[in-house]
Amino acid sequence: MNKTNHLNGKKFRVLTLGCRVNRYEAEAIASALEGRGASFVPEGNGKTGGGQVDILIVVTCSVTSVADAKTRKALRRCRRENPDSLIIACGCWAQAASNKEIISSGADIIVGNRIKEHLTREIERWYDSPGTVSVNRIDLRECREWDCLSLDRPRMGTRAFLKVQEGCDRRCGYCAVPSLRGAPVSRNIDDAISEAARIAENGVREIILTGVQLGGYCCDGATLAGLTAQISRVPGVKRLRFGSLEPFSVTEDLLAAMRDSEAFCPHLHLPLQSGDDGVLRAMRRGYAATDFAKIVEMTRKYLGEDAHISTDLIVGFPGEDEDAFARSMSLIESLALGRVHIFPHSPRAGAESAAMPPEPPALVRNRISRVRELADELLSRYAASMVGKTHSVLAEDVGCGVASGWSRHYLRVYFPPPNTENNLQGKEFSVHPKISVGGMLLCEGIDRESVMRNCRNMEDL
Repeated sequence: MNKTNHLNGKKFRVLTLGCRVNRYEAEAIASALEGRGASFVPEGNGKTGGGQVDILIVVTCSVTSVADAKTRKALRRCRRENPDSLIIACGCWAQAASNKEIISSGADIIVGNRIKEHLTREIERWYDSPGTVSVNRIDLRECREWDCLSLDRPRMGTRAFLKVQEGCDRRCGYCAVPSLRGAPVSRNIDDAISEAARIAENGVREIILTGVQLGGYCCDGATLAGLTAQISRVPGVKRLRFGSLEPFSVTEDLLAAMRDSEAFCPHLHLPLQSGDDGVLRAMRRGYAATDFAKIVEMTRKYLGEDAHISTDLIVGFPGEDEDAFARSMSLIESLALGRVHIFPHSPRAGAESAAMPPEPPALVRNRISRVRELADELLSRYAASMVGKTHSVLAEDVGCGVASGWSRHYLRVYFPPPNTENNLQGKEFSVHPKISVGGMLLCEGIDRESVMRNCRNMEDL
């Protein structure tokens, strides 16, 4: 007698919190459920909007205390708005959540990291014996296995994330990721290339390689440089990016592979975290401010002076005084960085900084306000430098008579939708922006006030 396929005919939605690795895992989970006969339902205007579904999956984040709070809030909202649905929490928050947190979240199934490939099996088991909370986690300290998720095409966007690396052993002073994600492991290179080919065959033009410590990719002697070169040669891959690359991973060999790839886009996200050497030492980052500056200089040497270098900055790390903060501000300005993601320091269990005396919250809020003002100015300056140039834009959104998407330099561009095109999403267009507004590029025929009022600037997670 054949076992019942409980997923067949079920409607499901996936909510994604946190990083680009989570974005890939969310897409791969959706692919797996569809493979079992379930129907994907996209989000509506709200986080859990878009109509009732049988199954709601939340890919959770725990990188900061704010991320923890957002995860708990999202799960409670899922339960409140979908009282009869099966609610599943997977990922980093699910890996570390206490029994009390799990019970209060309203989730029916908890699945930790490195075992998401078994999520469909866990759902089937739950339907066989519904009514009890199922918790499924493994000891990541002993795990060296690759979580065999796979993707055929994205369902939640026009660009495809491709995970090729997992885990980290750097032990930065503020970070709990090693305990949540486990030790480093890299994906089989042939498998990664095959998935890239499968994605491209489905008409996806842009692939973003992701990993927890992407620069540490190594499989059978192949490094990230080799993987970049091989995926660049996959037919149909027109645009290639990295999600995030730690500064200590940037080598001339890797930069040469980017330069020699016709597909690679001139944008790198290099997390700085602090521009002060004392804070960097306390963070155990493994480089000094001058090292970071040299890496940015070397990157522009290979990718062009107009390459977009974005970064992360942690504000309020224990021991960061006014002079240290000023050095961070000075460095990001002197390097003419573009997009700057700003995070207040968040004490995480197991991280060294959790035991350090925290900076006063009011002081941290003040510094965040100041650096955000500078960050807005830096992105505006960079966008202004791109006005008047021709850009290839991958269209993502069409609404209010306006089309928008990302340029190869990772700037949001708004342009009039061609009358001859019915479905713009996922197609590339050559456009010529006339003005920049708040880090966005606007083409002729686009009303500035209309964009600001009706069209959201979708910053990628």
